[in-house]
Amino acid sequence: MLKKNLFLIFNFFLVFTGYAVNFENNCVPTDNSYVLNIKAYDFGPATDSVVLNIGKTVFSNVINKDDFTVDILIFSSKQIGMNNGLVKSQKKIKNAYLTDENGNKTWEVIGNFIKIEFDIHPSDEYVTPFVSKSFYSDDTLYGYKIQNHRLGINIEKRSGIICKDIAPFNIDKYRYKNYLNDDKSDFEYIEFNYASWKPENLNKNKIPLIIFFHGIGESGTDIYKPLLEIKSSALIQKKIQSYFADGAAVLIPQCPTGWLEITELDPFGNRLWVPVDINGTIDKVTMPVVKFLSKIFTEEIEPVERDNTPVSYYTLAIKDLIDNYIKNNPDIDISRIYVGGCSAGGYMSLNMLIQYPSFFAAGFPVCAAYPYSRINYKQIESLKNIPLWFVVSKNDEVINPEKCTYPIVKKLIDLNAKDVNYTYFDNVKDSSGLFFNSEANDEENKKEPYLYNGHDSWIYLFNDEVSNNDLSLFKWLASQSNSN
Repeated sequence: MLKKNLFLIFNFFLVFTGYAVNFENNCVPTDNSYVLNIKAYDFGPATDSVVLNIGKTVFSNVINKDDFTVDILIFSSKQIGMNNGLVKSQKKIKNAYLTDENGNKTWEVIGNFIKIEFDIHPSDEYVTPFVSKSFYSDDTLYGYKIQNHRLGINIEKRSGIICKDIAPFNIDKYRYKNYLNDDKSDFEYIEFNYASWKPENLNKNKIPLIIFFHGIGESGTDIYKPLLEIKSSALIQKKIQSYFADGAAVLIPQCPTGWLEITELDPFGNRLWVPVDINGTIDKVTMPVVKFLSKIFTEEIEPVERDNTPVSYYTLAIKDLIDNYIKNNPDIDISRIYVGGCSAGGYMSLNMLIQYPSFFAAGFPVCAAYPYSRINYKQIESLKNIPLWFVVSKNDEVINPEKCTYPIVKKLIDLNAKDVNYTYFDNVKDSSGLFFNSEANDEENKKEPYLYNGHDSWIYLFNDEVSNNDLSLFKWLASQSNSN
């Protein structure tokens, strides 16, 4: 159990490696190069195919997937094309066939573009296209050496990266002037990235705005992490957008450090954090990892009712971003501003609802890292008037729902909350039919759907699989308005 807890902790405080790359909606590979195709899956980003321009023409009937090998390499950007990268693994090839320049299968008998599809699985360490070790800093993407000795193919040069899931987003930076005292004589700047999107061809009707906060693992300076790692890019896809008559705008800010960093300071002037441990309790410390580890070996702290709730250091900056976005986009309906988030982002969504209870039309916290013991009675009273939908998995071992989600929901129900909904899943498993528990020892269990970490209940959210009595969360969300 200790080993498992340490594993969860390590993943909770991942080193923030960068996605220093440009994603395109379409790209044609140049001679003797490949274009990488990346897609956001439930488990994160995956390289599911490459399109090659082999620099010569071949007949379609000589293309055989078994003749190809695709090595996964680590090398710096300066080394690309030199065939000297460190081989980490090999991609499992599912199919290979002739295509047009855009990677679409063609029935032509001759051509120079070939698509190689890969067999992917959530348990594959190298399914992701991104290097996760901090000491490989020159290039954050794995390289690929693609060979076919029968056809004389030896390609290592990458000419582009396609990710249709996130290419439509607008990426920008925001800078907020944060005053440190009442007379505004001292200040600091808070800078962070954000992604935004609006439907095309808007008519005269105003549209709602969905704001989503990522978890702590997606913090940093690369906005593509929250879009890909937790598949929040699904918010702009047709499946979710169809619930809103004219579509909904989407705003996804990225926290440089963590939403759990608060405004209070320690005696040395360092900002405190409110890290959540495996048991779901919370304490203000300046070194969250140390506190995390120490709590494994100590008794559980009984929650107590607090006078004040820790306020995220990023509260004012995020509110200013939202206000500025609305100001610059007059087609946003200010009576339909929705806010949600997962894990630490679930904390941030509740934090914003608590600080601005009359501003948001509804909230949807997912596996929220917000212990009940840190919300006082006055704040619960303000939350009861906001339509809310909580989502969590019962087997979440990262954020204990018995200390966070369950008691908050119960208290709201006891207070006759205006509109409180909740969906408690038993676990988090693959529902796509694509991935199975292939590493199981017996054949019967190998046919069972793949089980994800119980903390990953946002998978159900972004697959539009959260519902109560046939009412989906997003259909419910689309009906919420401050004018109701």
